[in-house]
Amino acid sequence: MQHSKTSTALLCLLLATLLSACSSNTATIEKTWRKDDIGERDLHGVLVVAAATQEGSRRAFEEEFTNALKEHGVHAVASYTLRGGTEISKEDIVAMAKQADLDTVLVTLFAGRDETAVLHPGRKYYAWAPVYAGDYYGRGRVYGVPYQVGQTSDFWAEHKNIHLTAKLYDVKTEERLWQVNSGMEEGSDVATMRTAFIKSFMKDLANQGLLQ
Repeated sequence: MQHSKTSTALLCLLLATLLSACSSNTATIEKTWRKDDIGERDLHGVLVVAAATQEGSRRAFEEEFTNALKEHGVHAVASYTLRGGTEISKEDIVAMAKQADLDTVLVTLFAGRDETAVLHPGRKYYAWAPVYAGDYYGRGRVYGVPYQVGQTSDFWAEHKNIHLTAKLYDVKTEERLWQVNSGMEEGSDVATMRTAFIKSFMKDLANQGLLQ
C-alpha cells in the first residue's frame, strides 16, 4: 500500500513537471536592429507609447515599460499621462513628445499571432523498490529494483504564439533608431505576458548598449 501511494505521488509530480515544461513565461528576441550612429547622439528623454485597442491595456503596458526604463536612469514619460484613449496619430505622438520636451519616441505594436504544431514524445516513469538478498556467506543486503509506475504517449500540441515589436524613433528627424521583434507562447495571464515582453525589450536595449 505504501509503495502504491508513493508511486502515485511520484507519477503526479512527474506529469506536473512535464506539463509545466510545455509552456514558458519568457519572451524570446526574434530579430533586432539599431542605427549605427545612435551611440553618438545626445538624446534626452523618451515618450513611451503602446498601441492597444483598450485604454486600460495601453495604460498598463506604458506604465510598466516606463517604470522599467526609469529604473535604468532613463528619463521616460508614459504617453497616456498626456493624452488618453486608443486613437493616437503620428501628429499626436509628435505633439506629446514636444509638450514633454522629449526627443525620442518608443512605440510598441502588436505584430501578429501564429500556431505551431509540436510533437511531445511520450515518457516512462520509474520508482525503486527495496529488495533484500543474501550472499553465499549468509550476509544480507538491500538494493533497489526499478519498476514502471506510469507512462505517457506521444502527442501533438498546438502552441499559439504572440509577437510584439518595439521601435525607437527620433522625434525631430522621424528616423528609426532601434527596433526589436519579440515573441512568446500566448497564455491567459495578460500581466505575465506583458512583463515578459518588456523584460525582453529591456534586455535587448542593454545588449545594444542603449541602457546604462
